[in-house]
Amino acid sequence: MKHLGVALALILCASCKKSNYFDKTAEGATKTEEAKPATADKPAATEGSAAAGSATQVAINDPWAGGPPPGSDTNLGAKCGPKLNKIDPWDQTPKPKDDTKVDVASIEKPVADKVEIKDFGGVSASGFKVTYNPSRVKNHEEYRALFENNKMFDNVAEGLNRTVRIPKTVDINTVTCNTINAFYDPRTRRIIVCYELLDYFVGMFKPTAKNEEELGNAVMGATMFGFFHEVGHGLIDQLDLPAVGREEDSADQLATLILIAGGEKGVAQALAGAYWFQLQSKSPHKTPFWDEHAFDQQRFYNIVCLIFGSDPKRYGEFVQTGTLPMERAARCPDEYAKIKKAWEKLLQPHLTNGAALNMSYAPSVPTKEAPKQPSQDPFEEPTTPTPAPTPAGGEITCEAVAIKAAELIAGEAEARARKMSREEVEELKQKLETELPAAVEKILAECAKVNWSQESRRCVMDSKTLAQASKCN
Repeated sequence: MKHLGVALALILCASCKKSNYFDKTAEGATKTEEAKPATADKPAATEGSAAAGSATQVAINDPWAGGPPPGSDTNLGAKCGPKLNKIDPWDQTPKPKDDTKVDVASIEKPVADKVEIKDFGGVSASGFKVTYNPSRVKNHEEYRALFENNKMFDNVAEGLNRTVRIPKTVDINTVTCNTINAFYDPRTRRIIVCYELLDYFVGMFKPTAKNEEELGNAVMGATMFGFFHEVGHGLIDQLDLPAVGREEDSADQLATLILIAGGEKGVAQALAGAYWFQLQSKSPHKTPFWDEHAFDQQRFYNIVCLIFGSDPKRYGEFVQTGTLPMERAARCPDEYAKIKKAWEKLLQPHLTNGAALNMSYAPSVPTKEAPKQPSQDPFEEPTTPTPAPTPAGGEITCEAVAIKAAELIAGEAEARARKMSREEVEELKQKLETELPAAVEKILAECAKVNWSQESRRCVMDSKTLAQASKCN
């Protein structure tokens, strides 16, 4: 079977319930599911402050004086910045009022799939799937095009599907919401990213970005940080993980640790999230003491501390520029190690076996057929892929059955593609790349759990079509 690519980041699970991440307004605190408007009309930094990382411009222990934290740049902005710079975020649609409240259930549902991946026998679908809803708002269509062209959430969903096994399907849906927000809705198992959130970020970061690339990095990086926060709430709901502290702090930890695992580009996106809180703290809004979120300044320091603690030598500039006070920096390596270890322990039972997809994680399937792996650290970088096990001595493994099933699913899709338009073929191809990893892992788990007989396994291996294989067990 064609290798499906390397996971975007290795997944850590947050300990929290249903989330509404962006539930504070610029004028005052509100209850859950309210908007947090942008503050583009109140620039958050003085002229010239966007020269990030310059020690001469940053006062020691004053991260609010020097623009974005050092290193908060990737190559993502080079693609998105020019288009984002041309957008006036509120010229196409009225800016939601400070007291705008939206019931998540009333938000437009994901558009129906034009193409679908067929199930294998009685094994139901699971994993993350992506839908970019069209919008009547011109700016929102621009955001949708950026997401689709860069496969922004498709790549993330594939990484999630290759890394963690969830029992049911979770939709990742971008949509016009009439509120500046993002949500995880446990009733519909949907992670919702509102296009208005992009409006908010464009308005917030434009006054401080020194060029289009920095603008693109800030907007897309903050979007990804917020998205991974919501992923944490989705995983805790799906995996029924225990709470180990304030849920919003846990979700921030999740987003930061996932992005750290993604390497330098991921770290830059986490720093964009920190910069968001940095600018937010300068707005008139002040988080009330009773709110479930930490103060914006605290969230800033918590993110930067985890990043610094992951590699103090590499991120020593945080201390040199005054972004992270020495008093906190001294404790960050220990904080990072403890938080990482705690989530590894919670996440380990839910990691995918990985064998069928050439991934090097410890097996979570309780079967002798699950190959032993050298590491049980879900935050390690993927190692060199190893071939899936081949049947030996006449014994057919669950891994071999899962790979065969995936080939049949892909073959069935290929046959349907001959009658599709070019647009539908591209959509089907993307769905296979994104969703097939979860299908393979689900088949692998079902085979091991029920212990499919060798006769059933041989039947699958000998099948020529998906329809034939589906009747084998």
